Order: sequence, then structure tokens, then C-alpha cells
Amino acid sequence: MVVSKRDSISELQTKTVTDELLSEVGKRPKRRHITRQQSRDDQSIGAKYVERKQDIDDDSSKTKSLVIIKNGTYQTMDPPADKYHSLKPEPRPIEVLPSAEFCAKGMEHIQPILEELIKTEESYVESIWKGLKNYGNVFEQRDLPRGMKGKKYVLFGNIEQIAEFHRDIFLPMLLRNRNNIKQLFDQFQRYIEEDYFYAYVLYAMNNQRSLELCNENKKFFKTMQAKCEDNLGINSFLLQPIQRVPRYSLMLKEFIKKLFDKYPMKPLIDSCCRLDRRLQILLNAINKSEVINDVDCISETHEFNIFYQGKFRDVAEFSCHDFTLKRNYRSKLFIYEKCIIYTEVKRKQLVFRGRYPREHLGMTMQNKSFTLYYDRLKQQECEFVGDPALVRQWQDLIRDTINAYAVEEKARLQELHNPEVVHRRQRRAANLSLFRDSNRFSTDSGISNT
Repeated sequence: MVVSKRDSISELQTKTVTDELLSEVGKRPKRRHITRQQSRDDQSIGAKYVERKQDIDDDSSKTKSLVIIKNGTYQTMDPPADKYHSLKPEPRPIEVLPSAEFCAKGMEHIQPILEELIKTEESYVESIWKGLKNYGNVFEQRDLPRGMKGKKYVLFGNIEQIAEFHRDIFLPMLLRNRNNIKQLFDQFQRYIEEDYFYAYVLYAMNNQRSLELCNENKKFFKTMQAKCEDNLGINSFLLQPIQRVPRYSLMLKEFIKKLFDKYPMKPLIDSCCRLDRRLQILLNAINKSEVINDVDCISETHEFNIFYQGKFRDVAEFSCHDFTLKRNYRSKLFIYEKCIIYTEVKRKQLVFRGRYPREHLGMTMQNKSFTLYYDRLKQQECEFVGDPALVRQWQDLIRDTINAYAVEEKARLQELHNPEVVHRRQRRAANLSLFRDSNRFSTDSGISNT
């Protein structure tokens, strides 16, 4: 093997650079290696291994300098000083829970608000049942006006359902949890999430028609008021549910203010704030649902009932291009669980233009608009244009409506093809000829089977 002069020079340079690096990097101690010859010494292989591991651990625990190549030369740099370590995130302080004495003082501070809530709830339940007692038999009166016949739901709506909920469920919950306010807030929120309070949305949708019916028959209701010795009248009775939910919101704000000012108990504040957010969503739905009353003749001249379209979800205004009418107009769009209703805005009135049942609803989406159609394109097709954020929100709502129907339809078909269901449907029907009048029809006659 021949080694050239150039190779020997390069090896010498490499060795020199390596020596410089080893001398600069923290002056590491020379590592010991176990060889066969060393194993013959007095120390055993296990002791040698422990000694070598200790050397490596000591070496790794030392602060090492950094070697940087700059302008062709090797330079060392010390590790950053402690003042640069402030960039690291500081450990979170351990949350100290309030003491029992602190919690007791906080509860004493908010107890008057809680007692006011319970007291007003008892008064509300008593008042609403008294109103039902006074005016609940109005349709049994002999002098009932002709225009009121068959309009019991128009007058009262679902006020009896609301009264039963507050008497049998909500008020007992308040009394049961008067000493555990966090559980009271959590239970209140659960009732909203489980749609117990959706009854107020339905009531608000009907309330305008109810008040109009009362105004049309003022004389009759004045007579009823005098008979039952009611000082306030039926209008005051019918407005009580509309006024009740905003009062819950005001009381919650008082709770939050008291808790933040003097006794910041975090779990209690969290529960109260979550309940307040859910209550604001409910109030927003109640206020928006009342807009449906502005639609001209929606329940009189069309074949569907707005109260059977599922839960009200939202309403918004768009610029609509109606391909059927071949013109543009401002439109208010209402979305329910089972359909979408679109209207034309004319001054303070809404003119009904059409609806899309969810089983026939189709949609195409763009960035600033979406197009709805009935079963297929160019059939009852309308394009709705609006703010991009609002358009995206409504695209999600409509997509959820379509997907929910698809899931329900899939479950229905699976149940329909279930072997047990098919077996029940294929059972032989009862022989109804036993119940026919044999003197009139013959069992062999074709007339009897029609």
C-alpha cells in the first residue's frame, strides 16, 4: 500500500483540528474503555463498567461550551447567562381554593338575590294559574262571540304547558337547591339545553295573534274580567310569560356582579356565566321568532301550520334573486327543523313567497351566496346574497338540516327492513267479515268488500 505525501499532510491537518476541538470543548476527561487486557486486572468487568458510566454521567452534567466556525476559524462561546432564561414559561401557580369561611360569606352576600328569585317564581306560578282559572273556561260561555269559536290555541297558545313546567319541575328545583347555588345554576342550564324553555319560543310566536284576538273582543273580555273580579285583565295575564325570561337574565347579572365584586368564587362564577350565555341564546331565539308574525296570511291561506315545522332555528335578511318571478327583492329567510320559508320585505310587512320542505330541499354554495331549489335546479330556484360571514353561517345551518333529515330517513329505512318489523307487517289481518251485518251484505258479494 502506497501513501502519498498529500495524504499524510491531510491526515496531519485532520489530527491537528481534532486535537484543537478536544482541547476547547470543556476539556473532557479521557474516557476509559474496557479491553480484554484490562479485564485481567484486579478490578472486575462490572466495576470497570460502573466507573465508565459514572465518568459519562459526570461529563454530561458539566456545562459545555459551544464551538462555532466563523471565518474559517474555530471559536468557543459560553452558554447563555441566567438572564436569558426568563423566556421560559413560568410554572403556573397552584390555585388555592377559597376557604369554608370565605364561601360562607359569599353565600350570605348573594342569598338575598336567591331568595328574591324564589319569591318571584312562586308569585309567577300563582299568578299564571290564577289567570287560567279566571279565563280558562272562556270558550264554555254561552255569549261567546262568533269570531272566537275554535280559537282556543290562538288565545292561550301553550301557556298551560308553561304553567305545568314551572309548578311541577322548575319551582321545586329552586326550592331543593336553595342551599347549593352551583347545582341550581347547572340544573337551570340543563333545563334550557333539554328544551324545557323552548315552550317560550312557541308562545312568543303565537302571542301577537293572541293579543289581536283580545283587542277584537274587548267588550266580551271586559265582562269576563268583571265576573272574576280581576283587576289587571286578560292582556296582563297573557303577557306574563313574555316578561318572565328577561327577568331571569337580569337576576343572573346581579349574581355575577356580586360574585365578581367581593367574593370571586371561580366554580360558581363559571356556572353562572355559562347559564347566562345559554339564557341569552334563548332570549335571542324568542325575539327572532316573533318576526314570523309579520308574515302576511301565512297560516290562513297556506296548507301548512308553522307550529308543526319543528324547532325554530334562525331568521336573517338577504338580497334574493327569484328565478321564478325573474326579479330581485329583499327577503327574510326563516329556518326551522323541517322547512325553510322565504318572504319578501315590503315596508313593515313580510309577504310569503314560498317554502322548502327539508325532504325536497337542495342547495348550491358560493362564497357570498347560496342557491336553494325544490328537488332539482330551475324549480322554485332562488339565490340569496349577503355578508360572507352570514352566508357561511346559513350554509352550515342548511347543511345540518339536510344531514339531519338524511340520518332520520336512513334510520327509518333500516327499521323498515328489520326482519322483526317485516314479520309483524306480514301477519295475516283479522277476518273483519265476522263483524259485518249479514242481513245487508253477503260475504261472497263484491259490494261488501268495497
